[in-house]
Amino acid sequence: MDNLREDLTVINENDILYLASYVGKLILESGGETYRAEDMVDKICNHYGLESNSFAVLSSILTTIRGRERRFFTNIEKIRMRTINVEKISKLSSLVRDIDSYTFKEFLEKVKEIDDEKAYGFLYVLLGNCIAAGAFAYYFGGNRGSCIASVIGAISISFLGYFAAKLMINKFFLNLVGGMVCSFSAYICFLFGIIPEISVTIISTLMLLVPGIAFTNSIRDLITGDLVSGIARGVEAFMVGTALAIGSGITLSIIKTLGGLL
Repeated sequence: MDNLREDLTVINENDILYLASYVGKLILESGGETYRAEDMVDKICNHYGLESNSFAVLSSILTTIRGRERRFFTNIEKIRMRTINVEKISKLSSLVRDIDSYTFKEFLEKVKEIDDEKAYGFLYVLLGNCIAAGAFAYYFGGNRGSCIASVIGAISISFLGYFAAKLMINKFFLNLVGGMVCSFSAYICFLFGIIPEISVTIISTLMLLVPGIAFTNSIRDLITGDLVSGIARGVEAFMVGTALAIGSGITLSIIKTLGGLL
């Protein structure tokens, strides 16, 4: 979003609308629920004595406020990228709850600080994926070899995600390739005798890509009455699962066609 004017000694409706839309946009970009984004926007506007109505979907957020002179101001923010950053959502929610403790300028600076915070580095993501994949393998009844093979698959997935983020690859295509990588890495471990069978390793590695948060947010949006966003998130989760299944199935079909032992 464009920067505000530097002189904020007198706050007008446009400044408040900018701030509220900014926070709502960050909530949606971080993977938050649409009702949460709308609630944050309304709380900020109400704090400064303005009536507001906001409507959020996965791809945009629309906010209209009624000014002090019975004039209306409207702003639409396009959501061009979305990720999962629960920590940023938590910090923004806590900040809005404590809005009474800040001046307008201080609050805006705090929001910008949260926005500028970098996500976890690649090494943290790699370590987390390896631990999660190994734990899933153990949970699904795998042996030590299954845990090792799952960690190898997690490393492959981590590098795939890293380069996909750099190249801004389509999410559906990313999950399609991710399913292929999971199956192929499991089969390589099977060929080298690390695991006796590949099913546990494939499932454990695929769990890293399963859209659990998207599905949960879909249910929460539907429960709160946000049918458009709830259905959209549900379809998104379904498409991700479909891409994973197709990618994994393609690899296994190719291996079987070439005479591989499954």
